[in-house]
Amino acid sequence: MFRGARRFGPGEIDDLTQALGGSNNADTSHDCTTYFFSFASDRWTTALDIEADRMSGLLLEHEAIDVERAIILEEVKMIQDDPWDALEEEVMAALFGDHPYGRPILGTSSALMAMKREDLLEFQRLRYRPDNAVLAIVGDVGPEAFDEAGRIFAEVRRGDLMASRQPGRIGPVSIRRVERRLGRVSRLLCAVPGPALREREYPAMRLLAAMLGAGRASRLHRVLVEERRSCAFVSVDTTETLGAGTLLIAAEVIPDVQPERVERRLMEELARASSGGFDEEELARAKSVLVADWVLGHEQALAIALTVATAGALMDVGLPARHLEKIRSCSLAEVERVAARYLRPDNPRVIGWSLPEGGRN
Repeated sequence: MFRGARRFGPGEIDDLTQALGGSNNADTSHDCTTYFFSFASDRWTTALDIEADRMSGLLLEHEAIDVERAIILEEVKMIQDDPWDALEEEVMAALFGDHPYGRPILGTSSALMAMKREDLLEFQRLRYRPDNAVLAIVGDVGPEAFDEAGRIFAEVRRGDLMASRQPGRIGPVSIRRVERRLGRVSRLLCAVPGPALREREYPAMRLLAAMLGAGRASRLHRVLVEERRSCAFVSVDTTETLGAGTLLIAAEVIPDVQPERVERRLMEELARASSGGFDEEELARAKSVLVADWVLGHEQALAIALTVATAGALMDVGLPARHLEKIRSCSLAEVERVAARYLRPDNPRVIGWSLPEGGRN
């Protein structure tokens, strides 16, 4: 998409962006793709000109496709050579199976090699169009910005849109294990099915993740890093996905500590969390962490634009604000209900280990 269309040819998008003192990039998740620009407020409409040109006149020349294919194939190899990235791909594949969330976003080497120009053109024709996109404009602009957007995109083609299949909840029916060997230390990644982004329980799950693994005072850090001194770090996070959510618990084991000991202690702590026993101080601390992260993460206009656009594309633009308000008002009882539902010891999950090469723990 950055390698040329009818109006802005190969290399011209980046050259023009830099000449105007701006920046551009793109990002792809399982649910949507975002293209973003940062420009001064007296020249920002150039971003609309570029996007309209790419939507209506993308070239997709064979040489450009081959160059990008080679780049992505190299990125796929880099992921497989990185212990954490490779472990995450394998764990998510075990968690979701044939569901789209179980496939790597970059694709596989075989799929990339088989992809033809005609496949890309058809995908672009069906998906990259104004009636399947959300435009967010954030900064020193007025209401006339949307009039300008309407004018620029007025002639961009629309048509029959291929309906998206909403991914449903899917996951293992039992506790599954994944083991691989790469690197020099033991790494644990536990994936627990949880609420999706649009579900009522999602804000409470965010709080639960923070109570378990955000900061030195969190439960898992205190037990596994400070008291037991068995892990170098522990982190807990939730995925922001439309169809099926996941709680991810990652830990890096200190050399000479047995991985079985760490896993056993982690499962004990998750079982204890499923039975409640949290206190109001833990809840207040987690709320402070999440609100502070939100404020710091949205200091720049670009970050606000990305949040608004992604929310609008997946659900509605007011969802992030409602989530933040729910996090601030969530009760301890609500968090404990979520913990009881998703962290029970017999609940399905995937436990993945990346162990040191050569058989040493």
